[in-house]
Amino acid sequence: MRYILTVMLVGLLGTTGCARYKAGVVGDGVDVIAHRGASDYAPENTLAAFALAEEVGAEWVELDCRLTRDEEVIVMHDDTLDRTTNGTGYVREASLHEVKQLDAGSWFEDKWRGERVPTLEQALAQAKWKIGVYIEIKDTADDAPLISDIFDLANGLQKHDDLFRKDVMDLVERSETRNLLLTRKVIEIIRKHKMYRHVVVQSFSPTVIAVMAIEAPEIRVEFLGADDPDHSMTWEEYLRWGYLFDVDGFNVHYESLSPGRLAAFHRAKKSVNVWTVNDVEDMKTVLTWGIDGIITDKPAVALNHTNTVGAAMGIKEQNF
Repeated sequence: MRYILTVMLVGLLGTTGCARYKAGVVGDGVDVIAHRGASDYAPENTLAAFALAEEVGAEWVELDCRLTRDEEVIVMHDDTLDRTTNGTGYVREASLHEVKQLDAGSWFEDKWRGERVPTLEQALAQAKWKIGVYIEIKDTADDAPLISDIFDLANGLQKHDDLFRKDVMDLVERSETRNLLLTRKVIEIIRKHKMYRHVVVQSFSPTVIAVMAIEAPEIRVEFLGADDPDHSMTWEEYLRWGYLFDVDGFNVHYESLSPGRLAAFHRAKKSVNVWTVNDVEDMKTVLTWGIDGIITDKPAVALNHTNTVGAAMGIKEQNF
């Protein structure tokens, strides 16, 4: 699963060209995925952070998306505006116009004052042909009863089939979960920009994973999870759901992964990314296991420890 920085490399040679994408190739090197952009160096989930991730040589940027009151898809991790803007209140209660007036940069450092909250469309337009995009669709609803019903429906089933898919979508539609609306909006935007090969969709939400698998099979989907009692699913349920909907990859918290678990995923031909790894020693450990991607706030540091173009160019953290 490698986004090859052809534009960057060809630019160094003084010629022109197009970028190519290869998502999900197990064993084809380790991709560096800039978590919320180069978020250790610039305000997270802003166009500036995404541009910097591209500049340092990351293969992918990762971003989060949510819906505003008027059902526009914006790039924002938290469910409130308070931490990363000068606004307050829930994202779902603000209009796009209100969000676009906010300063999303000065909280991080004064030099970033004036950075705005981008829409998903703006982020994709900036990234196209330059860098791959991991879109995390945030879990925006309590779908526990829905998930339980789907598990009951799947009793004895190893993998989704046509009848199961129809029954699942009937349950999802009847639940009126906001996760369905957000997922469909994201699919619509990806298709509008014709970026099927430029993006990977990931989520902690089982509902999002199911809808993506059923309604957008042309888009790569990877399931976020952890072996952690604070997560809504047990490890066994996480595996069951991921294999049931035949996800392309399992993206696991690095403390929940082991060489044995990684080998099992790879035997099933599933890619594995680890999140969110910022400590150098932790990076070195997981890299020795043969992971496929590393999600990090420090892409320049991670690049120094992988066989990517960034490492070959000798990019170091102190440059930023």
